[in-house]
Amino acid sequence: MASNQIFDIVPLTSSEISFLQNLAPAVNEVGVEVTSTMYQYMFQTYPEVRSYFNMTNQHTGRQPKVLAFSLYQYILHLNDLTPISRFVKQIVIKHCGLGIAPEQYPVVGACLVHAFQEVLGPETADEHFINVLTKAYGNLAQTLIDAEESVYQDLQWRGFKDFKVVSLEKEAEDVTSVYLTPVDNTKLLPIVPGQYISLRWDVQDDTVHPREYSISHDLINNEYRISVRKLVNGKVSTFVNTKLQVGNTVPVHAPVGNMTYDATSGKPKVAVFAGGIGITPMITIMQAALKNGQSVELYYSNRTVDSEPFKKTFEDWASEYPDSFKLKNYVSSEGGKLTVSELMHIEPAEYDVYLLGPVGYMHEFKTYLTSKGVSDLKMEFFGPTDPDV
Repeated sequence: MASNQIFDIVPLTSSEISFLQNLAPAVNEVGVEVTSTMYQYMFQTYPEVRSYFNMTNQHTGRQPKVLAFSLYQYILHLNDLTPISRFVKQIVIKHCGLGIAPEQYPVVGACLVHAFQEVLGPETADEHFINVLTKAYGNLAQTLIDAEESVYQDLQWRGFKDFKVVSLEKEAEDVTSVYLTPVDNTKLLPIVPGQYISLRWDVQDDTVHPREYSISHDLINNEYRISVRKLVNGKVSTFVNTKLQVGNTVPVHAPVGNMTYDATSGKPKVAVFAGGIGITPMITIMQAALKNGQSVELYYSNRTVDSEPFKKTFEDWASEYPDSFKLKNYVSSEGGKLTVSELMHIEPAEYDVYLLGPVGYMHEFKTYLTSKGVSDLKMEFFGPTDPDV
Protein backbone atom coordinates (compact mmCIF):
# COMPACT_ATOMS: atom_id res chain seq x y z
CA MET A 1 0.00 0.00 0.00
CA ALA A 2 1.35 3.44 -0.94
CA SER A 3 2.37 5.66 1.96
CA ASN A 4 -0.30 8.21 1.07
CA GLN A 5 -3.08 5.62 0.70
CA ILE A 6 -5.48 6.49 3.52
CA PHE A 7 -8.81 5.40 2.04
CA ASP A 8 -9.79 2.58 -0.29
CA ILE A 9 -11.64 4.00 -3.28
CA VAL A 10 -14.83 1.97 -3.55
CA PRO A 11 -17.23 3.13 -6.29
CA LEU A 12 -20.70 3.95 -5.05
CA THR A 13 -23.52 1.80 -6.34
CA SER A 14 -26.22 3.41 -8.46
CA SER A 15 -28.64 3.15 -5.53
CA GLU A 16 -26.14 4.85 -3.20
CA ILE A 17 -25.61 7.67 -5.70
CA SER A 18 -29.37 8.12 -6.06
CA PHE A 19 -29.76 8.07 -2.27
CA LEU A 20 -27.28 10.92 -1.77
CA GLN A 21 -28.47 12.95 -4.74
CA ASN A 22 -32.07 12.74 -3.52
CA LEU A 23 -30.82 14.31 -0.30
CA ALA A 24 -28.87 17.03 -2.14
CA PRO A 25 -31.56 19.74 -1.67
CA ALA A 26 -31.63 19.06 2.08
CA VAL A 27 -27.83 19.08 2.25
CA ASN A 28 -27.77 22.38 0.37
CA GLU A 29 -30.34 23.89 2.71
CA VAL A 30 -28.44 23.04 5.91
CA GLY A 31 -24.96 22.94 4.40
CA VAL A 32 -23.53 26.03 6.08
CA GLU A 33 -24.99 24.98 9.43
CA VAL A 34 -23.35 21.56 9.02
CA THR A 35 -19.96 22.92 8.06
CA SER A 36 -20.01 25.61 10.75
CA THR A 37 -20.81 22.91 13.31
CA MET A 38 -18.04 20.74 11.87
CA TYR A 39 -15.39 23.44 12.17
CA GLN A 40 -16.43 24.35 15.70
CA TYR A 41 -16.27 20.70 16.78
CA MET A 42 -12.97 20.10 14.97
CA PHE A 43 -11.21 23.10 16.51
CA GLN A 44 -12.38 22.06 19.97
CA THR A 45 -11.51 18.38 19.55
CA TYR A 46 -8.37 18.70 17.42
CA PRO A 47 -6.91 22.15 18.27
CA GLU A 48 -3.69 21.31 16.44
CA VAL A 49 -5.43 21.83 13.08
CA ARG A 50 -6.12 25.50 13.79
CA SER A 51 -2.70 26.45 12.40
CA TYR A 52 -3.93 25.49 8.91
CA PHE A 53 -6.86 27.92 8.97
CA ASN A 54 -7.23 31.67 8.67
CA MET A 55 -9.59 32.32 11.58
CA THR A 56 -10.86 35.49 9.95
CA ASN A 57 -12.51 33.29 7.31
CA GLN A 58 -14.17 31.34 10.12
CA HIS A 59 -15.48 34.46 11.84
CA THR A 60 -16.88 35.89 8.60
CA GLY A 61 -18.44 32.54 7.67
CA ARG A 62 -16.57 32.41 4.37
CA GLN A 63 -14.81 29.09 5.01
CA PRO A 64 -17.97 27.20 6.11
CA LYS A 65 -19.81 28.61 3.10
CA VAL A 66 -17.16 27.39 0.68
CA LEU A 67 -17.01 23.91 2.21
CA ALA A 68 -20.81 23.64 2.10
CA PHE A 69 -20.75 24.60 -1.58
CA SER A 70 -18.03 22.00 -2.23
CA LEU A 71 -20.00 19.21 -0.56
CA TYR A 72 -23.15 20.09 -2.46
CA GLN A 73 -21.32 20.19 -5.80
CA TYR A 74 -19.64 16.86 -5.06
CA ILE A 75 -22.98 15.20 -4.36
CA LEU A 76 -24.48 16.65 -7.55
CA HIS A 77 -21.55 15.31 -9.61
CA LEU A 78 -20.98 11.92 -7.98
CA ASN A 79 -21.21 10.23 -11.38
CA ASP A 80 -18.61 12.47 -13.01
CA LEU A 81 -16.43 15.18 -11.47
CA THR A 82 -15.40 16.57 -14.86
CA PRO A 83 -17.79 19.57 -14.76
CA ILE A 84 -16.22 20.73 -11.49
CA SER A 85 -12.63 19.73 -12.31
CA ARG A 86 -11.43 23.34 -12.32
CA PHE A 87 -12.91 23.91 -8.87
CA VAL A 88 -11.34 20.66 -7.61
CA LYS A 89 -7.95 21.74 -8.98
CA GLN A 90 -8.24 25.02 -7.08
CA ILE A 91 -8.88 23.07 -3.87
CA VAL A 92 -5.88 20.80 -4.53
CA ILE A 93 -3.53 23.75 -5.07
CA LYS A 94 -4.93 25.51 -2.00
CA HIS A 95 -4.35 22.42 0.15
CA CYS A 96 -0.81 22.03 -1.15
CA GLY A 97 -0.01 25.65 -0.40
CA LEU A 98 -1.13 25.11 3.19
CA GLY A 99 0.80 21.86 3.52
CA ILE A 100 -2.26 19.67 4.15
CA ALA A 101 -1.17 16.08 4.88
CA PRO A 102 -3.04 12.83 4.05
CA GLU A 103 -3.49 11.90 7.71
CA GLN A 104 -5.59 15.03 8.28
CA TYR A 105 -8.39 13.81 6.04
CA PRO A 106 -9.76 11.20 8.49
CA VAL A 107 -10.00 13.96 11.11
CA VAL A 108 -12.14 16.08 8.79
CA GLY A 109 -14.24 13.05 7.85
CA ALA A 110 -14.98 12.15 11.47
CA CYS A 111 -15.90 15.75 12.29
CA LEU A 112 -18.12 15.98 9.21
CA VAL A 113 -20.04 12.86 10.24
CA HIS A 114 -20.46 14.28 13.74
CA ALA A 115 -21.81 17.55 12.31
CA PHE A 116 -24.33 15.84 10.01
CA GLN A 117 -25.58 13.75 12.91
CA GLU A 118 -25.96 16.81 15.12
CA VAL A 119 -27.69 18.99 12.54
CA LEU A 120 -29.87 16.43 10.74
CA GLY A 121 -30.69 14.29 13.74
CA PRO A 122 -30.78 10.47 13.97
CA GLU A 123 -33.81 9.98 11.74
CA THR A 124 -32.15 11.47 8.66
CA ALA A 125 -28.52 10.87 9.58
CA ASP A 126 -29.17 7.21 10.30
CA GLU A 127 -26.73 4.31 9.94
CA HIS A 128 -27.32 3.95 6.20
CA PHE A 129 -26.81 7.68 5.60
CA ILE A 130 -23.58 7.69 7.58
CA ASN A 131 -22.27 4.58 5.81
CA VAL A 132 -22.91 6.01 2.34
CA LEU A 133 -21.60 9.45 3.32
CA THR A 134 -18.43 7.92 4.78
CA LYS A 135 -17.88 5.90 1.62
CA ALA A 136 -18.39 8.94 -0.63
CA TYR A 137 -16.14 11.09 1.54
CA GLY A 138 -13.39 8.47 1.48
CA ASN A 139 -13.49 8.36 -2.32
CA LEU A 140 -13.24 12.15 -2.58
CA ALA A 141 -10.55 12.40 0.09
CA GLN A 142 -8.31 9.82 -1.57
CA THR A 143 -8.80 11.48 -4.95
CA LEU A 144 -7.62 14.77 -3.43
CA ILE A 145 -4.75 13.08 -1.59
CA ASP A 146 -3.48 11.51 -4.82
CA ALA A 147 -3.78 14.78 -6.74
CA GLU A 148 -2.02 16.68 -3.97
CA GLU A 149 0.81 14.17 -3.86
CA SER A 150 1.51 14.76 -7.54
CA VAL A 151 1.79 18.50 -6.81
CA TYR A 152 3.98 17.97 -3.73
CA GLN A 153 6.43 15.90 -5.77
CA ASP A 154 7.15 18.92 -7.98
CA LEU A 155 7.77 21.37 -5.12
CA GLN A 156 11.27 22.37 -4.04
CA TRP A 157 10.52 21.38 -0.43
CA ARG A 158 7.66 19.99 1.62
CA GLY A 159 6.24 21.56 4.72
CA PHE A 160 7.44 24.91 6.01
CA LYS A 161 10.99 26.25 5.90
CA ASP A 162 12.23 29.18 8.01
CA PHE A 163 12.88 32.38 6.05
CA LYS A 164 14.50 35.58 7.29
CA VAL A 165 13.27 39.09 6.59
CA VAL A 166 16.08 40.75 4.62
CA SER A 167 14.50 44.14 3.96
CA LEU A 168 11.23 46.09 4.08
CA GLU A 169 10.09 48.62 1.49
CA LYS A 170 7.11 50.99 1.52
CA GLU A 171 5.17 50.68 -1.76
CA ALA A 172 2.22 52.94 -0.86
CA GLU A 173 0.74 54.55 2.23
CA ASP A 174 -0.70 51.21 3.35
CA VAL A 175 1.41 48.63 1.45
CA THR A 176 4.76 47.19 2.56
CA SER A 177 6.95 44.85 0.52
CA VAL A 178 8.81 42.17 2.47
CA TYR A 179 11.95 40.51 1.08
CA LEU A 180 12.58 37.00 2.43
CA THR A 181 15.45 34.53 2.04
CA PRO A 182 15.92 30.98 3.42
CA VAL A 183 17.67 30.83 6.79
CA ASP A 184 19.56 27.72 5.63
CA ASN A 185 20.71 29.50 2.42
CA THR A 186 18.88 27.05 0.13
CA LYS A 187 19.24 28.15 -3.50
CA LEU A 188 15.70 29.04 -4.53
CA LEU A 189 14.42 27.80 -7.88
CA PRO A 190 12.88 30.31 -10.30
CA ILE A 191 9.22 30.93 -9.63
CA VAL A 192 6.40 30.42 -12.08
CA PRO A 193 4.96 33.93 -12.62
CA GLY A 194 1.74 34.28 -10.65
CA GLN A 195 2.61 31.89 -7.82
CA TYR A 196 2.08 32.63 -4.14
CA ILE A 197 3.57 31.42 -0.88
CA SER A 198 1.88 30.48 2.39
CA LEU A 199 3.42 31.84 5.56
CA ARG A 200 2.78 31.09 9.23
CA TRP A 201 2.96 34.33 11.15
CA ASP A 202 3.66 34.77 14.85
CA VAL A 203 2.16 38.16 15.69
CA GLN A 204 2.99 37.78 19.38
CA ASP A 205 -0.43 36.55 20.51
CA ASP A 206 0.40 32.85 21.10
CA THR A 207 -1.44 31.84 17.92
CA VAL A 208 -0.10 30.80 14.53
CA HIS A 209 -1.74 32.76 11.72
CA PRO A 210 -1.51 31.21 8.22
CA ARG A 211 -1.73 33.65 5.32
CA GLU A 212 -1.15 33.46 1.57
CA TYR A 213 0.66 36.22 -0.31
CA SER A 214 1.59 36.42 -3.97
CA ILE A 215 5.23 36.68 -4.93
CA SER A 216 5.32 40.22 -6.31
CA HIS A 217 8.66 40.18 -8.12
CA ASP A 218 10.99 37.74 -9.86
CA LEU A 219 13.67 36.27 -7.62
CA ILE A 220 16.10 38.95 -6.45
CA ASN A 221 19.33 37.88 -4.69
CA ASN A 222 17.73 34.55 -3.73
CA GLU A 223 14.81 36.40 -2.15
CA TYR A 224 11.05 36.18 -2.46
CA ARG A 225 9.16 39.46 -2.32
CA ILE A 226 5.61 39.73 -0.99
CA SER A 227 3.63 42.95 -0.74
CA VAL A 228 1.08 43.30 2.06
CA ARG A 229 -1.72 45.84 2.35
CA LYS A 230 -2.69 46.94 5.87
CA LEU A 231 -6.36 46.03 6.29
CA VAL A 232 -8.77 47.49 8.82
CA ASN A 233 -8.72 45.11 11.82
CA GLY A 234 -6.28 42.90 9.91
CA LYS A 235 -4.16 41.25 12.58
CA VAL A 236 -1.40 39.93 10.32
CA SER A 237 -1.41 42.77 7.78
CA THR A 238 -1.18 45.34 10.58
CA PHE A 239 1.70 43.44 12.16
CA VAL A 240 3.57 43.28 8.85
CA ASN A 241 3.07 46.98 8.15
CA THR A 242 3.85 48.28 11.65
CA LYS A 243 5.87 45.78 13.70
CA LEU A 244 7.73 43.35 11.42
CA GLN A 245 11.48 43.93 11.51
CA VAL A 246 14.49 43.00 9.42
CA GLY A 247 15.98 39.83 10.90
CA ASN A 248 12.63 38.34 11.97
CA THR A 249 11.95 34.79 10.78
CA VAL A 250 8.75 33.28 9.41
CA PRO A 251 7.97 29.73 8.18
CA VAL A 252 7.29 29.66 4.43
CA HIS A 253 5.81 26.95 2.21
CA ALA A 254 7.12 26.38 -1.33
CA PRO A 255 5.33 28.40 -4.04
CA VAL A 256 2.14 27.15 -5.67
CA GLY A 257 -0.58 28.79 -7.73
CA ASN A 258 -3.61 28.39 -9.97
CA MET A 259 -3.31 31.64 -11.88
CA THR A 260 0.11 31.37 -13.50
CA TYR A 261 1.52 32.82 -16.69
CA ASP A 262 0.88 30.83 -19.86
CA ALA A 263 3.94 31.25 -22.07
CA THR A 264 2.65 28.82 -24.69
CA SER A 265 -0.75 30.30 -25.60
CA GLY A 266 0.57 31.97 -28.75
CA LYS A 267 -1.73 34.96 -28.22
CA PRO A 268 -0.11 38.33 -28.95
CA LYS A 269 -1.86 40.32 -26.22
CA VAL A 270 -2.43 40.15 -22.48
CA ALA A 271 -5.22 41.99 -20.65
CA VAL A 272 -4.89 42.31 -16.88
CA PHE A 273 -7.76 43.46 -14.67
CA ALA A 274 -6.68 44.12 -11.10
CA GLY A 275 -8.38 45.70 -8.12
CA GLY A 276 -6.33 47.01 -5.20
CA ILE A 277 -3.75 44.63 -3.79
CA GLY A 278 -4.92 42.08 -6.36
CA ILE A 279 -2.15 43.57 -8.48
CA THR A 280 0.55 41.59 -6.65
CA PRO A 281 0.59 38.33 -8.68
CA MET A 282 0.08 40.33 -11.86
CA ILE A 283 3.50 41.96 -11.48
CA THR A 284 5.41 38.76 -12.26
CA ILE A 285 2.88 37.75 -14.92
CA MET A 286 3.22 41.08 -16.71
CA GLN A 287 7.01 41.01 -16.36
CA ALA A 288 7.06 37.63 -18.09
CA ALA A 289 4.61 38.66 -20.81
CA LEU A 290 6.57 41.80 -21.70
CA LYS A 291 9.83 39.86 -21.84
CA ASN A 292 8.06 37.30 -24.02
CA GLY A 293 7.17 39.96 -26.60
CA GLN A 294 3.46 40.24 -25.80
CA SER A 295 1.69 43.56 -25.48
CA VAL A 296 0.18 44.15 -22.04
CA GLU A 297 -2.89 46.21 -21.15
CA LEU A 298 -3.33 46.85 -17.42
CA TYR A 299 -6.69 48.09 -16.12
CA TYR A 300 -5.99 48.96 -12.50
CA SER A 301 -8.58 50.08 -9.92
CA ASN A 302 -7.72 51.66 -6.56
CA ARG A 303 -9.48 53.57 -3.81
CA THR A 304 -7.09 56.55 -3.77
CA VAL A 305 -3.97 57.73 -5.58
CA ASP A 306 -1.92 57.29 -2.41
CA SER A 307 -3.03 53.66 -2.02
CA GLU A 308 -1.70 52.63 -5.45
CA PRO A 309 1.48 50.53 -5.11
CA PHE A 310 4.23 49.88 -7.69
CA LYS A 311 4.02 53.27 -9.41
CA LYS A 312 7.77 53.26 -10.06
CA THR A 313 7.54 49.78 -11.63
CA PHE A 314 4.82 50.92 -14.03
CA GLU A 315 6.80 54.04 -14.94
CA ASP A 316 9.85 51.89 -15.70
CA TRP A 317 7.80 49.54 -17.90
CA ALA A 318 6.27 52.46 -19.80
CA SER A 319 9.79 53.70 -20.52
CA GLU A 320 11.26 50.29 -21.41
CA TYR A 321 8.24 49.01 -23.38
CA PRO A 322 6.60 52.19 -24.78
CA ASP A 323 4.76 50.31 -27.52
CA SER A 324 3.88 47.21 -25.49
CA PHE A 325 2.77 48.37 -22.02
CA LYS A 326 -0.42 50.38 -21.58
CA LEU A 327 -1.80 51.35 -18.16
CA LYS A 328 -5.23 52.76 -17.38
CA ASN A 329 -5.89 53.77 -13.78
CA TYR A 330 -9.29 54.02 -12.08
CA VAL A 331 -9.41 55.85 -8.74
CA SER A 332 -12.78 55.47 -7.01
CA SER A 333 -12.25 58.45 -4.67
CA GLU A 334 -12.03 60.62 -7.80
CA GLY A 335 -15.02 59.04 -9.50
CA GLY A 336 -13.04 56.61 -11.63
CA LYS A 337 -14.61 53.21 -12.29
CA LEU A 338 -13.90 50.47 -14.79
CA THR A 339 -17.03 49.50 -16.71
CA VAL A 340 -17.74 46.59 -19.02
CA SER A 341 -17.94 49.00 -21.97
CA GLU A 342 -14.14 49.25 -21.82
CA LEU A 343 -13.82 45.48 -22.21
CA MET A 344 -15.72 45.26 -25.48
CA HIS A 345 -12.55 45.08 -27.58
CA ILE A 346 -11.32 41.93 -25.82
CA GLU A 347 -11.30 39.10 -28.36
CA PRO A 348 -10.65 35.59 -26.97
CA ALA A 349 -8.49 34.61 -29.94
CA GLU A 350 -6.11 37.53 -29.35
CA TYR A 351 -5.97 37.98 -25.58
CA ASP A 352 -4.86 36.06 -22.54
CA VAL A 353 -6.98 37.51 -19.73
CA TYR A 354 -6.08 37.67 -16.03
CA LEU A 355 -8.45 38.88 -13.30
CA LEU A 356 -8.01 39.46 -9.57
CA GLY A 357 -9.63 41.80 -7.09
CA PRO A 358 -12.48 41.99 -4.56
CA VAL A 359 -15.20 39.35 -4.95
CA GLY A 360 -17.80 41.76 -6.37
CA TYR A 361 -15.28 43.11 -8.87
CA MET A 362 -14.32 39.61 -10.00
CA HIS A 363 -17.91 38.45 -10.30
CA GLU A 364 -18.95 41.41 -12.46
CA PHE A 365 -16.10 41.16 -14.93
CA LYS A 366 -15.93 37.37 -15.01
CA THR A 367 -19.61 37.30 -15.98
CA TYR A 368 -19.03 39.73 -18.85
CA LEU A 369 -15.79 38.19 -20.10
CA THR A 370 -17.30 34.70 -20.03
CA SER A 371 -20.24 35.96 -22.09
CA LYS A 372 -17.68 37.27 -24.60
CA GLY A 373 -16.30 33.76 -25.03
CA VAL A 374 -13.23 34.03 -22.78
CA SER A 375 -13.28 30.39 -21.67
CA ASP A 376 -9.79 30.25 -20.17
CA LEU A 377 -10.03 33.30 -17.90
CA LYS A 378 -7.23 33.11 -15.34
CA MET A 379 -8.12 34.00 -11.75
CA GLU A 380 -6.73 33.45 -8.27
CA PHE A 381 -8.34 33.25 -4.84
CA PHE A 382 -6.77 34.11 -1.49
CA GLY A 383 -8.22 32.12 1.38
CA PRO A 384 -11.00 29.67 0.48
CA THR A 385 -11.88 29.26 -3.18
CA ASP A 386 -14.95 31.47 -3.46
CA PRO A 387 -18.15 29.89 -4.84
CA ASP A 388 -19.54 33.32 -5.71
CA VAL A 389 -16.94 33.86 -8.44
